[in-house]
Amino acid sequence: MGNYAPDILSQRDGSVEVLTLNRPESLNAFTAGMLDHLGWSLRSAAADPRCRVIVVTGAGDQAFCAGVDIKAIEAVVASSHPLDEGSAEDERLTGFKKLHLGLSQVARTIHSIPVPVIAAVNGDAVGGGFALAAAADMRIATSNATFSDGFANRGVSGCEMGLSYFLPKLVSAPVAFDWMLSGRRVGADEACQVGLVRRVVESSELLAAALELGEMLAQSASMTVPSAKEGMSTGPDTGRRDHDLPPESSNQTVVNADAGQSFLEKRRSDF
Repeated sequence: MGNYAPDILSQRDGSVEVLTLNRPESLNAFTAGMLDHLGWSLRSAAADPRCRVIVVTGAGDQAFCAGVDIKAIEAVVASSHPLDEGSAEDERLTGFKKLHLGLSQVARTIHSIPVPVIAAVNGDAVGGGFALAAAADMRIATSNATFSDGFANRGVSGCEMGLSYFLPKLVSAPVAFDWMLSGRRVGADEACQVGLVRRVVESSELLAAALELGEMLAQSASMTVPSAKEGMSTGPDTGRRDHDLPPESSNQTVVNADAGQSFLEKRRSDF
């Protein structure tokens, strides 16, 4: 496959498809279009019989993904020339809702496709970026990687893209509770110790490590890995996962409309 869109790059390496979030100037933060492209790229790669594994990583060495692009939302609000601040807030909430519904759809896609998805976390994974990493089937991280819920201290629920469903399953409920409510940055070593991350490597080794893991999975019998993934994705609490994703998207946008503005102004939110 070639490049589908500038914000998502795709490259095949043997049986492994590498998808790169390609907005390093914005710390690979999501826009609505970027989420559409990511979902398309995941489905397209999974539909190719030559692809056995997908790796998702970020461009640059600062961030895997900084979550939703709040500045892009504010730019849309400004370009619409709202009549008053109330209209601006309505526009802002609409933008948040669209992005978080897109995040939920990407999480559903990851768990519906038969191909394993590895997150190669090359720096900060914040908010939706943290959720994307948690939604993946396996994770490898660089030693400078961090994981945090970017809005936990801004009066927002801290739930997006299935994070409140996936994280407790990965690291235990008490640990997930700590991380999501405190909003603190969790380093790669701590994330590895509690099972979120499979392996921690230096930045220069990340892609090679992810490809090595991908090829190991690809060499498994063609039916083994997809069947195992399907079994784990359709377990007894699948209904809860499918039920939780839409409410999470709604909660993330309505708990505090001031969250986006407070981020831009670098202040604590008005709760």
